[in-house]
Amino acid sequence: MPKKQASNRQGVGEKTEGTVSRRTVLKTGAVAGAVAVVAPNIVTRTAQAQGSVPQPLNPCLPTVPATPSPSHTPFLDELPIPMVAIDHPLSPQPTEQANTNADEADRADHQRWAQFTPAHITSELEARASTHRFHSNFGETYIWGFNGVYPGPMILNRYGQSTIIRFRNSLPPNGDNTFGVPQITIHLHNGHHGSESDGFAADFFDSGKWKDNLYPNVYAGIEAFPNPNPGGNGVGDAREKMGTFWYHDHRQEKTLNSNVLGLNGMYIVYDRTDPGHEHPSAGSLQLPGLYGVTDIPIILTEKRFCALDAQGRNEMVNAAGGDKWVVNGKIQPRFTVRNRKYRFRILSTGPTTAQWDLNLIGPAGLPNGIETMTVIATDANFLEHPIPVDAGVNAGNTNAIERHPTLPQMIIETPGAVRVNVAERYDVIIDFGKYAPGTQLFLIDGGAGRTQNVNPGNVNPPGMPPGLNIGKVLMRFDVVNRETWFPQDTPPIPETLCTYPADCEPDVFFTWNFTRDPANANPRFFRINDRVFNPDVPQHCVIKGTCEEWFINNNTPNADGPTNWAHPVHIHFEEFQTLKRWALFAGQTVQTEVPVPALMTGRKDVTKVEPGEGTTLRMQFRDYLGDYLIHCHNMAHEDAFMMVHWVIVPDAAAKAICDAEIAKANAEYEAKMRGEEVS
Repeated sequence: MPKKQASNRQGVGEKTEGTVSRRTVLKTGAVAGAVAVVAPNIVTRTAQAQGSVPQPLNPCLPTVPATPSPSHTPFLDELPIPMVAIDHPLSPQPTEQANTNADEADRADHQRWAQFTPAHITSELEARASTHRFHSNFGETYIWGFNGVYPGPMILNRYGQSTIIRFRNSLPPNGDNTFGVPQITIHLHNGHHGSESDGFAADFFDSGKWKDNLYPNVYAGIEAFPNPNPGGNGVGDAREKMGTFWYHDHRQEKTLNSNVLGLNGMYIVYDRTDPGHEHPSAGSLQLPGLYGVTDIPIILTEKRFCALDAQGRNEMVNAAGGDKWVVNGKIQPRFTVRNRKYRFRILSTGPTTAQWDLNLIGPAGLPNGIETMTVIATDANFLEHPIPVDAGVNAGNTNAIERHPTLPQMIIETPGAVRVNVAERYDVIIDFGKYAPGTQLFLIDGGAGRTQNVNPGNVNPPGMPPGLNIGKVLMRFDVVNRETWFPQDTPPIPETLCTYPADCEPDVFFTWNFTRDPANANPRFFRINDRVFNPDVPQHCVIKGTCEEWFINNNTPNADGPTNWAHPVHIHFEEFQTLKRWALFAGQTVQTEVPVPALMTGRKDVTKVEPGEGTTLRMQFRDYLGDYLIHCHNMAHEDAFMMVHWVIVPDAAAKAICDAEIAKANAEYEAKMRGEEVS
């Protein structure tokens, strides 16, 4: 696909970032909260300087059948905590228009520049080659990382205080013997900001260039709620509060490649209700909230590794999937917890079909030792009320469900699990105060049919609970007594966490159909509304300020038969409310409405539709104009063009022009498919 011209569309401190030992953070004074973790003296790893990293000796390629990764010792490594990005001045200073004379990549002017600048926080994240050790039994591994680390630095923010991140591309121009392509465009998933800062898939830029993204850190509804309000900080509707975001490369056709190599990280925004500390301040819910201490990111992925090479490195296989499960950049780590409540911000970075059916397993093992995790937020949005999930009295709250093979009903697939699909975020609270010091608990993928390769035969280490296979374990929690200097426990989780915005009345109803080309097609694409990604032609036009109801339909038969692909569908820019879910059961030709699982009733930006399923969503489109994306977040699918864009326009006249453009492009496409000449 041709790259769209951005003009047609609406470094300091790198060595202070890495991963930090929790113990070191605590010794600096836990009550200092997030401030403590930015101190340079607590860094445990320094990223290698750009240009000092030898490229892999040979491409580390997948084999058929797949070659197992080398064995590793479970729980040898401590869970790393991503270091916080450092706020520092940028030179040259950010500008409203692209500073192309100083090598900024071309882009549209920043929207609402006068309103949200000068930014309160500015920082630079440099995409560059580096190495990372995924396990102490392994050698270093060649990666691409922001500021040379994986996961990328944590970016901490506050509502009402805008942020500008300068993304600099210093990737090796030749790809360095990997399947990486050294062009990037960075998406903040799922920020409410201008399209010029949204990481549009065709707005990638080359090595040697940089681009400033303006993140205003506002609630949606800027124009309706223009002044700070009692619900939070800054402008917008405080009921639209979001907390847990992530950023990643989004280059068309190569999103999977860059994310496998390491170009992603997490971004948190605090407000009065969730202030980043645990003190009883005005409006605070007093949830576990000390970043890196009691508020912990859990960033999940899977990888496969080649054998140790002549450079003493274990390179990662350049492909999706793998037989090693990675948490915050480490394989099967351990994490020491005091007997009190902790918050975990769980994110799956994919990149492809893996869904994590997360169970917390206690000493009783399986099947009787599935412990409670309380979900407080989905895809960055607080639930109205916390939802406990376990295999006992709260068994019905799981979202790990499937269609009954013969009856027209949904059934539980993985009891007591929180299912996390690619790009979804689930904030959970675990109360370790219920367990005696010395207790060990295990976070596992309880889903059927998937294990990782730990050692030949997956022999359990000593002390494993009964019924538990070491190949199913992501990480271990070790409970110890809370020391006097460690923060005291937070109060009970409030029964009400937020109030949802009122449902809007739809002005437009629209359907997105997800299909794939027949098996004999060459090339074979995934499609949305029978179209592949075209950066120059949108597939839907939305008037700013309106409300629309969308049907996400995965029940459109492919050209060679019924669909058999699942799609975690992501919609950029605005959050949605799920109104209805639909499923196609055995022997049926028409979808049946099914209950919306409890964990899907909150506001979200990713909805998983299994084969034959559909979802009815409703959302508003506010505050900004420009091009935004809808796509499958299985990165192999979006790279095979299961992605289109929609555009927010200012008024009905602009929509008429936009609709005419789509109609003309569709007519030309259909004529071309009929073999007719298109002028």
